[in-house]
Amino acid sequence: MRRDRFVSLGLFFVTFAIFGGLISANFVQWDDDINVYQNPHIQGLDWERLRWMFTDVGQAMRYKPLTWLCYALIYHWCGLNPFGYHLVNVLLHCVNSVLVFEVLRRLLAAGARRSPEEMTLPAAAGALLWAIHPLRVEPVAWVTDLSYCLSVCFLLISTLFYLRACQVGTGTGRRPAAYWFSVAAYGLVMLTHPVAFTWGIVLVILDWYPLRRFGSGAQGWRDPAARRIWFEKVPFLLLGGLIFTTFLSRMHPAGTWAEVAPDKGLHLFRRSMQALYVWAYYGWKPWAPFHLSPLYLTLLNFNPATWPFLLSAVLVSGTTALLAWNIRRWPCAMALWAGHLVLLVPALGLTEQQHFTSDRYDYLPGLVWAMAIAAVLWKMSARPKRLAAGITCATVLAVFWAGLSWRQLPVWRDSPSLFGYMIAELGDDPYRGDLHWRLGWFYATEGKTDEAVRQYQASLRIQPAPETYRLLGQLLEKNGNAEGALTNYLAVLRFGPNPAIQIDAAVLLSGLGRSREAMALYRQVLKSSPDLVPALNNLAWILATDPETNNRSGAEAVRFAERACALTRRQVPILLGTLAAAYAEAGRFSEAVQTAQSARDLAAASGQSPLAGRFQKLMELYQSGRPFREGGNQPGNG
Repeated sequence: MRRDRFVSLGLFFVTFAIFGGLISANFVQWDDDINVYQNPHIQGLDWERLRWMFTDVGQAMRYKPLTWLCYALIYHWCGLNPFGYHLVNVLLHCVNSVLVFEVLRRLLAAGARRSPEEMTLPAAAGALLWAIHPLRVEPVAWVTDLSYCLSVCFLLISTLFYLRACQVGTGTGRRPAAYWFSVAAYGLVMLTHPVAFTWGIVLVILDWYPLRRFGSGAQGWRDPAARRIWFEKVPFLLLGGLIFTTFLSRMHPAGTWAEVAPDKGLHLFRRSMQALYVWAYYGWKPWAPFHLSPLYLTLLNFNPATWPFLLSAVLVSGTTALLAWNIRRWPCAMALWAGHLVLLVPALGLTEQQHFTSDRYDYLPGLVWAMAIAAVLWKMSARPKRLAAGITCATVLAVFWAGLSWRQLPVWRDSPSLFGYMIAELGDDPYRGDLHWRLGWFYATEGKTDEAVRQYQASLRIQPAPETYRLLGQLLEKNGNAEGALTNYLAVLRFGPNPAIQIDAAVLLSGLGRSREAMALYRQVLKSSPDLVPALNNLAWILATDPETNNRSGAEAVRFAERACALTRRQVPILLGTLAAAYAEAGRFSEAVQTAQSARDLAAASGQSPLAGRFQKLMELYQSGRPFREGGNQPGNG
């Protein structure tokens, strides 16, 4: 077996050995719900779903039809079993480690003007350190980030074809097939995820160094051969233009992402400092991959005049100036730095009002540092002692990074593990309230009510919010804790009127015997929403049947109940039952009997036998000339 193939197999299996445990992980309720297991559009391969995949930009606020298609194919294979989605993502990353090795090998060979076989060892070291780096854990472990692994796979294939085309030479006639395969593979990238829309510029950098296709001197950039090289980039730039679909979706967010609005008043200084911070951050973070998290809050609300941003500006501008000044001496360093800056343009957050740095954003730019490591090892290879020292350092670094990655993998095992880790990493930051809320929502959907209640309560201690009070109230009501539910419903109303919550609170008040307070809430609702049927019906029922004489009014009960029945065209049995009780309270017993009979017949016709039986007993009560009283021994209508 050739050495490069042996190394490729080794890279694949070492990478799988580190990340393979992820295939037993679950989905996490951190966008996996939106994109996969609660997304009906990927749960099949019919024409309607295919049309959605290739036309929608709102589901993820970017255009990525091949990602949706990949999810659909996995669903066709294993349904919503997370095993299949994790397995595909892990395998893609393992394949990417091999592709990175091939790309590094060929780029090093081009720069050194040597054969690729001579670059096997340094390229393997760079690829391995890229593959097992802790910053790879998020894009590999997170099902939602399958788009990153898949798009980078296509991109590496595109790059290999491009390097092959450059090796053959495009000439003045028909371009070789490798060039067009490269363009086609890049088209697949842009249909998977717009993470590399600047790749056309990166290819120009590669043409300058290490491929040296522009020749030397000022004329080298402008002679006919150079113009052909520039013209080769047109298809890549045109395909990169698909990014405008993402810009469009971000300018007009909808649905789940309606709150993530773009900054319509773009502040140049603030955005510039944010960009400089991001460029600097991904320069040092790969070398200090500690306290990793899916959520970094530095850019959520920041002062661009503080030291982290000023220092980032000095670091980026100083590095750029230094390398530009020494461009002839250090062309490799300049090419790597320019690639770093260009590849991170999609991660600068220039179209977002709230932006976060994320580990996944380093998945592609991390190749720059892999290339740098490989280049340094190759330089050391001229002196055996230096090479031994370099290999030793690379080995120690690989073991260290592999250990950090191994420790980070369990974080992504399931939603409780992920949210619990994120909460711990945030310390005292108020954003923990949102994570407690998410964890509470997860437990509620799993039927773990006690855990959900604890998480909602923790969220409210940090960040009181009406939605959290409402959800907590519903859980407590479901558990039979009426007093606790009522307390939370009333807390919602401190934030402003809410007819649905007012009705829920009024129902609980009525059940607790606090009819007067319930009536007050119903009247408040009807002032703003006079045709809200539940409020009309429930208020009429109290007015007609409450045991307290002062709470009853037959005339009012009839008025509200008749309105509710008119709005529903007298087709709802329970509303007719309330109207019958109102007629009885008003002394209109013949109408009460007729209405109760109609309610009984409607209930029987719709298969509601127990309800029909109740109305039969009420009809007999009204026939005896007696109204119904709630809480007595008579049949209820609550």
